[in-house]
Amino acid sequence: MAIQIGSGISIGGGIFIGSAPSGPELVYNLHAANYSALPVNGSAVSGSGGYTVTVANPDSTMSWNASNGGLFNMTTVSGSVNDYMFGGPNYVTGQSYTVFMVYQLNPAVEGRLLNTQDESSKDWLMGSYSGYMNVFYPNGVVNLTSDPADIVWHFIWGTFDYATSTADLYIATSTQPTGVYKTETSGAFGGFNQLRLFSRAGGFEPQTGNIGLIQVYDGVISLAKIQALYNQFKTRFGY
Repeated sequence: MAIQIGSGISIGGGIFIGSAPSGPELVYNLHAANYSALPVNGSAVSGSGGYTVTVANPDSTMSWNASNGGLFNMTTVSGSVNDYMFGGPNYVTGQSYTVFMVYQLNPAVEGRLLNTQDESSKDWLMGSYSGYMNVFYPNGVVNLTSDPADIVWHFIWGTFDYATSTADLYIATSTQPTGVYKTETSGAFGGFNQLRLFSRAGGFEPQTGNIGLIQVYDGVISLAKIQALYNQFKTRFGY
């Protein structure tokens, strides 16, 4: 009889040796350090999901900057913008996930930093909203308007467990997260249909500032993984 350990193959009915499950997979990695300019419209984004990024910049409010190893920037604007960048999976229904972002606000303009591209499906947002930060709203309030904006680099993770309808928010600046910052459970919670940087779909409520990276995982990552990501990137952002 074969004994199975992890995933792999069994040879001759003997002991089965393979790799242990690795946990949620990184499927979308819009990482500014991988670029030297704004992404080209339709270009592939690293990660195993095979996603592309949609980019339009007719008013030149968005740019790439080499600071902090590479970042995407939106300059000060108000009202609405014609410039946009979005992409990633459609996780509106039936999907657990984690979204990780590193960002720095220019609070002179109070808008949305990371939004869903199709708000008719889910009103999902993360990062900032209406002059506040550390926001997570996966079609319902986890943390919406409690933390005033500042101009330091922030790390934020939003997770959603589909099986339990639980959404967790983790945040960090100069020290790694040691636990959940805010948690809520609701049957109304869910995912997003691609992720849009710097404004709502349609260009309303633009938020100026910098984004270093956005990652999406196809499940809920552990606190240990969150801490490892923080320690991987903290020096780059001055911590």
